[in-house]
Amino acid sequence: MIAFNVSRHILTVGEEYRDHRGGIAGVINTYSKYLADFKFISTYKPQPNKLLGIPYYLKAVIVLIVKLTRDKEIRIVHIHGAAKGSFFRKLIIFLIAKKLFKRQVIYHIHGSEFQVFFNKGGVVKTLIKKLINNVDMVICLSRKWETFFQENFEQKNLVVLENIIERPRQVEKLNSSFSIKILFLGRIGVRKGIFDLLDVIKENKQALDGKLQLIVGGDGEVEKLLHFVAANDLESIVRYEGWVSGSKKTELLCESDIYILPSYNEGLPLSILEAMSYELPVISTPVGGITEIVHHMINGFIVNPGDKLSLYSALEMFINKPELIKSMGVLSHSIVSPYYADAVIPKLSSIYEKLLKKELSPVDLMPSPVC
Repeated sequence: MIAFNVSRHILTVGEEYRDHRGGIAGVINTYSKYLADFKFISTYKPQPNKLLGIPYYLKAVIVLIVKLTRDKEIRIVHIHGAAKGSFFRKLIIFLIAKKLFKRQVIYHIHGSEFQVFFNKGGVVKTLIKKLINNVDMVICLSRKWETFFQENFEQKNLVVLENIIERPRQVEKLNSSFSIKILFLGRIGVRKGIFDLLDVIKENKQALDGKLQLIVGGDGEVEKLLHFVAANDLESIVRYEGWVSGSKKTELLCESDIYILPSYNEGLPLSILEAMSYELPVISTPVGGITEIVHHMINGFIVNPGDKLSLYSALEMFINKPELIKSMGVLSHSIVSPYYADAVIPKLSSIYEKLLKKELSPVDLMPSPVC
């Protein structure tokens, strides 16, 4: 737990985390449980009509100005951001917090496509450099992302902070069938590689039927997925569960044997970390920070994005050598331990304390006496 004497000075800004969908909201949701005084402003929440996001954001800006005007205890604004629209929303937050109210700003970058966004160049690249180079600290999700920021920006205060997950209360494997169950969780679309995986299943249907079942949980291009499954008669192999969270997600993690995420771009996926905590080996790609947690032929298999032949070979390896599921799963479980809250939260507290020491006395940061 991050004590009140530290957390009262922190304002977190990011997307709505209650009833969350997605990695950033998941991280904020976990943080909220470990800050004794959790001050938060939501700048984004999925809306049925995208235009409704404009007044939602404008309200957040007004709340930010009022909060920073009234709450003199706030010394650090911790911004959770990504690429595209998220970046532009957070740029305005940065300008208000840093330039107008002279608060220290942490920019915590989660975005899987941030490098692609940066490489578009032009005005966008200039604005990104302005933000990154002028915040007080940048938090990266992995060493690979840290290297990217070292090579492209003048920012010297870069810190790697692992993504955070909760320890599972118990790991009880539930798969009693003869087929291997492979789990995919996330947004259904091209970026996550789910349609590459479906192509592999379609092309090898006879070899896989009865030996493997793919369980899909997520939102996004659901109709496209369901149409593909029906058009290619894959109902016996592919099972769609809708968006899953809470106890349903836990149930699927316990039921499954292998986790798969053949993405084209990622930061450091919470879904992989959660799967590893449930002793699942992983099939994924060498993007973002994934190779820091998934080691080829150690606790899973790494294939290049779009390499369908290698994707099938990885599936085939588990089918032919099912004993790898247990041995690799045990290694996944041991590798993921630095990402549990009891390891990450003390690091986050140290980050806050380091910045607060610039303007607060040691006495101000001492825990309050217990009466």
